[in-house]
This record gives sequence, structure tokens and C-alpha cells, in this order.
Amino acid sequence: MQMQFVHPEVLWALSALTIPVLVHLFSFRRHRKVAFSQTAFLKEVRMESRSRNRIRHWLVLLMRLAALTCIVLAFAEPQWPAEAGEEAGSQKAISIYLDSSPSMELEGRNGPMFEAARNGALALVEVQAATDRFHVVTSSFDPADRRWMTRDEALERITMAQPGHAAPGIRDVLLHQQEFLSESTADQRQAYLFTDLQQSSHGLTGGSSDIVDTSIVVRFVTQGIQPQVNVRIDSAWFDAPMRLTGRSEVLHVRITHDAQRPVDDLPLTLDINGRKAAIGSYRIVPGLPTDTVLRFRHEERGPVHAVIRTTDAPVTFDDALHLGYTVAEGVDVLLIQGRASTPAEQVALARLFGDASLHAVQSMDAQSLDYDAVETADLIVLQGVSDPSNGLVSALLRNVESGKSLWMLPPAGTAGEGWNELLTGLGAQGLGAWREADEPVRLGTLHAEHPLFAGVFARPPKRVDLPTTRGWYARTRNGSLERDLLSFADGQPFMTSGLKGLGRFHFCAAPLDPAWSNLSQHALLVPLSLRMAETSRASGIQQFTSGEEVSILLQGRDRSSSAALSLRQVDDGAGVRTLLPTVPVPGGLEVSLPLRKAAPGSYVLESTAGDGADSAQTVLSLGINPSRGESELGAWDPEDWKQALVTEGWKRSEVITTDVEDLVAEVETLEAGQPLWMTFVALALLFLLIEMSLLKRKSALRAEGDARHT
Repeated sequence: MQMQFVHPEVLWALSALTIPVLVHLFSFRRHRKVAFSQTAFLKEVRMESRSRNRIRHWLVLLMRLAALTCIVLAFAEPQWPAEAGEEAGSQKAISIYLDSSPSMELEGRNGPMFEAARNGALALVEVQAATDRFHVVTSSFDPADRRWMTRDEALERITMAQPGHAAPGIRDVLLHQQEFLSESTADQRQAYLFTDLQQSSHGLTGGSSDIVDTSIVVRFVTQGIQPQVNVRIDSAWFDAPMRLTGRSEVLHVRITHDAQRPVDDLPLTLDINGRKAAIGSYRIVPGLPTDTVLRFRHEERGPVHAVIRTTDAPVTFDDALHLGYTVAEGVDVLLIQGRASTPAEQVALARLFGDASLHAVQSMDAQSLDYDAVETADLIVLQGVSDPSNGLVSALLRNVESGKSLWMLPPAGTAGEGWNELLTGLGAQGLGAWREADEPVRLGTLHAEHPLFAGVFARPPKRVDLPTTRGWYARTRNGSLERDLLSFADGQPFMTSGLKGLGRFHFCAAPLDPAWSNLSQHALLVPLSLRMAETSRASGIQQFTSGEEVSILLQGRDRSSSAALSLRQVDDGAGVRTLLPTVPVPGGLEVSLPLRKAAPGSYVLESTAGDGADSAQTVLSLGINPSRGESELGAWDPEDWKQALVTEGWKRSEVITTDVEDLVAEVETLEAGQPLWMTFVALALLFLLIEMSLLKRKSALRAEGDARHT
């Protein structure tokens, strides 16, 4: 590119450069006569300073010529031309991205940032030619926006745009715009992004060089987020994985913030199905998250909508955390009895789960097993089965994977290969060899730190009378996700617990038959079995992020039913239902949740029969929350962001930080070329300053010489 001039006719004034040259060449100076006693010293001084004066003489001339040249060039208004392909009058294809994420609702330099972004986009489109084509997209990536628009259509679309809940990464935005612009044959292709440069969503490290198109001009228009202190509810979790009616619950809540000073007694509340369930307060300390607890009791069974709230102005979009989960009335226990189980073992199990208010127990023979009962059980106990069949092993593995619990009690000395297949499928070690002892062997260690013992002991026990055994399967080590509950003195595992998929499994190396172990009469077995039941089904918290597309698994459901699945927001009076696509998979039904435009709140997944919405049954409760990254309000400095773009390969990019009323002028300047007249004015002043310094130095030397010879 070559420098261009708005007024090239002014360059004729450069002919005036001959004037300083003539003045310097034909300047005659009147000499003064000074009386000296002798002239030898004057000859020496003249020879010494002649060369120095000549250099200074030409430097002064050069500075005057340079200053005059810069003044003439400044009046000619020089500028760097626009990039190639941006000639005036050529057709443009312009893609405009309006950041509609929650952080854009905050105050910027000119009021709410989304309003300023929308006004800037309107001003930009209004000055474009009628023949230009436009593409407008917001953070929700609405499929309806995948089309080219006329100028009037683009103005209408921008006017109708509203703040949303999605917060896509800037790499996805650039890729979306570039894919759309690449289809255009216009002479100029430009991408404008009206955004707040929030660091949590504007990250390009190592991920965008493969999508760079150097023929597209990328311009970010931003105001920057005004500094705000934000307190937000980050996450919540329960002590136990299963919710039961009538049980006291402890809900842990984590609160994060960027406060610079401590604050006490901030309010925290919990609503359960629209009713106040717990009230608390918390304290924030700079640099540290705050963990607190809320205690309450579930009185009713079924799906639950929980909302944890705090108060934090002016950033309020993340002051509530919505949760969904299910409260069960009891635990469904299925006892699968094999022919090798003794009456004493069967009586021991029936006694353990005999509390009808907590457990619904069903006992079946392994040879005539109803597999539907396996699908509906929470805790499956496999006892006295000599060799589990392939069908039984597959059913057990599938149910544990989907979130249920399995307690394995192999028979004494007669276990077949099906046990090794089952244990290996669970990620545990094989069964090992059966070992017998002449005298009962006492176990050596109770691993009270295991999560299964949470709430069992008031304090960690130091001396415990542990069970004994005289026959057991000697397993040398555990699987990668398997931990000891009880072990021998030499560290060999006796009773273990492990994780598989969404569920868990428990293994006892000895049967409950008193002939081989006193575990069935030991007091420790009661809390162990109760904790196995309480943790049997992972009725965990269901919460998702607005603006994302996710899938969930509905266990034990199939597509044979005529009922359709839909999503409905509980606190939305309109009662709008969104039909959900489903895919049958092993163990249940995979359901896609379209949360791209879903507002934060409480939702229900409903099953609706063919006779209308009146027959809708709630399948699951869900909580939808804003993106956590949106709560981190740190933003890029415009110059740093510009450098990050250049580093990633987006060399034809600009960052515009002017106000809305100056945006159009800034864009016109970028497209017309970069003006340089101010640069030449500054250079002219610099050259004149150097000339004055040289002349002042010359006068000082002359005065010094006169003083020396007087």
C-alpha cells in the first residue's frame, strides 16, 4: 500500500523549499572589527571551529527543510488507504453479532451495555448502502437468523433483539460468522462483534488459527464492563446421594465472590416447591470462597424444585441457584436368593431390611427371577447364587451403570465363573480362591473414613470389636474405584465398596452363614446395610446451564409407550411445553434438552399421553441456571485483546471503543484510510525544536568566545 493524499494539489507548495536553500547560500553577514594585540590566537580558533560551524550550518538548513516539508504534507492530508478489497462503491456482506449474554445487561460507559450495543448496530446498518446484505445473530444462535437480510430487515431484527441467557465462546462466534460470510460473493466481507470482551467467554489460546480467513475484516465494538463486586451462588450438594421423606437433610452451599473487604451476615434462603424451607446467613472473606450449610426436612415424596437465593445488587442475574431432584418414600430392596443360601442367611437379610416404613423388600429365587423387578429395585442383594447366568450378569451390570446399588454375598466355596465375570465387569478384581481356617480369624481394620460410614459414628472409633471369619474368598487387591470397608490385619480386603458408572457395588468375602462368619450377628452389619440402602439410588441434583444443548438418560424407560416427553417451565404462567426428541439406548431412553434459549428457572420433564396436557405426569425436576463464567466479570483491555487476535492470526482485525455517536465516523475513517496529518504536524514541531536548539547552541558558543577574548 502507498500513502495517498486528500488534497494533492497542495504538494505544489513543496517548491518553496528552494527559499531556505537560497537564504542559506547567499546570506552575507556584516563583520565587526575588533582590536587585538596579536592575531595568532584568532587564526588557531578559526581553524578549529570552521568544520564545526559548517556541520551546524547544514544541520540547521536540513531541519528547516524537513519542517517546511512536513507542514506542506500535513495540509495535503495524507492517509494510509483501506485494505485491499474495500474500495468505495463495492458491495458489502456484513455479519453483525450482538452479544446478548447476561453480563451485557450490566452498566457500561453509556448505560446498559446491551442497549448501547443495539444502538451502535442500528447506527452502523443505517449508513450502509441499500444494495449491501446483512447477517444478524445473537448469542442464542437462533436457526432463524441463518439468512441474509436487506438493510430494512436487518434494522428490524436488531430492534427486536433482546437480552438472552446463552454465553457462547468467542471462537464459536467467529466460526459461525466466518462460515456464513464464506458463502458470500460480495466484494467486501466484514464481521462486526458488539460485545463486552468478557474474559470468561473471550479466549482464543491455541484454538482459532485453523479458522482464520484473511479476506474477512473483523471489528470488535466494545465499551468494557464497569468494575463491579459480584457475589454469586456457585454450587450446592447433599451429604447423602438419596433423598428420603422424614429424614433430616444437610445441603452444602458454596458461594464465590470478588469482594475486596469482608462482609458479615449476608442473607441466604432455601425454597422447596415454592415454600420457605430454611433461612441462613454467611460471611465473605476476600480471596476465599464461602462454604455454609442449610438444614431442613423433606415432608413429601416426589419431584422437588429447590431454589437457593441471596441478595447482591446490582449484579442480580446469578443470585439464585435452581436445583431439581426426587424424594423417595422408601427404598426398594430386591433379594436374589440362590440355592446355596442357607435359611440362616435368608433370615439375616430379612431382619436387616425389615423396617417396612423405610424398605419395600421383595425376595426372589434366582432360577425364576422376574427381570422387571431388577429394573425397579434400588438396592439389589445377590446372595447364595453359585454361578450367575450371563443374562443376570448383564442385567446387574446395566443397572449398576445406570445408578443403582448391588451387594454381593457369594456362597461358600462353590462360586462359579459367573462371579469373576460380574466382578470384572464392575471394575473389581476377581473372586480369588476360597480359604478356610481352623479357628476364627478376627478382622484387623475398620475403615471409618469411607463415605459409606458418614453419619454412622459420632467420632472416629479407636477400638472396635470387629467381626471374625473362618472361611472367605482371598482377594489380594481392589479395583481402581474400589475401597476397603473392612480388611484383615495384613491388609487383605474383606468387605469393599466401589463405583461403576452412576451406581455403586459392595462385596463381602464371606457369606452371612454363621458357620463361616459372625458378621450376621455383629452390631456393625446393621448400620452398614442401612447405609447401603440409603445410598442405593443416586437421586442426585439435576441442574443444567442455560444456553447449552445436553442429553440425559431416563432409566428403565422405553419408546414403546405412546406418551410424549416435553419440557415445561414451572414458574412460567404461559405453561408452554417443548416436545423433546428421544433415542432408545441400553438401560433407558436418552432425551435431548434444547436449552439454547431456556431462561433460568425451575423446569419439569413431563410425560404426556395422547389425550392432551391434562394427562401430563412429572418424570423429573430440573434446575436451569446461568453460565458460571458469566459471573466472572473481568474483561479484556482493548489493546491486549487486539494483540491476542494478532497472535492468533486475525491480522485484519480492529477493536473500536468509541461511543455510539462516534461509531459511524470511526468506521468511515477505518474504511477510508488512516489519517496521518497529525503525525506530520508533530514531526514539523520536532524539527523546528531541533533547529532552535542548534541555533541556541551556536549563540552560546559565540558568546563564550567573545567573553574569552575580551
